[in-house]
Amino acid sequence: MTARKLANIGLTVAVLVAIVALYRWTPTQKDIQDPTPVKGIVGRVVTTPRFDLTVDDVRVGKKLRIPNSSPDRDSLTDFVVVDATVVATREPMHIFGVKIRAADGVTYLGSNRSGLDEVDLTGAEFSPDIPVRGSFVVEMPAEKVPGATFLVMEKSILNDLEPQVTVPLGNETPKVEDVVKLTNASDT
Repeated sequence: MTARKLANIGLTVAVLVAIVALYRWTPTQKDIQDPTPVKGIVGRVVTTPRFDLTVDDVRVGKKLRIPNSSPDRDSLTDFVVVDATVVATREPMHIFGVKIRAADGVTYLGSNRSGLDEVDLTGAEFSPDIPVRGSFVVEMPAEKVPGATFLVMEKSILNDLEPQVTVPLGNETPKVEDVVKLTNASDT
């Protein structure tokens, strides 16, 4: 082979390697539209541009007791109750995007049981600078809680590049109670 042919082969290989590298480093549509994670930990305030959130505790139960409602709610899995405090920072708002992503990648959405929206934080309107303490409820197997991450956003749809609170729930297997009792979301 002549030097010219070797140079052409080398140049062709270099161009192909560059194309593959650029393809792998170019953001996908999903990368461009994903929410922006705002990382936190249990017990500490997580600050976003529109609200602050503190995860105070995580409780798990086979049944859920909603105030002024009977009977207790049953689930085919378990009820994971995330006790939290939320403070709006700019203007009145609601939180609609609540879920837990298990360590295996499966995502569980916030529960929408009847009567729940009247007592949990997804039914509360948050006024600026007024802390509201309450709970978020997600139905998922208790054994999937270790290694899971709690995810909270203001909106559940059309949330491209919006801040998303991400709080790891720890690696400990939670104690499963027979009945988890909710209290009404209230100003603290």
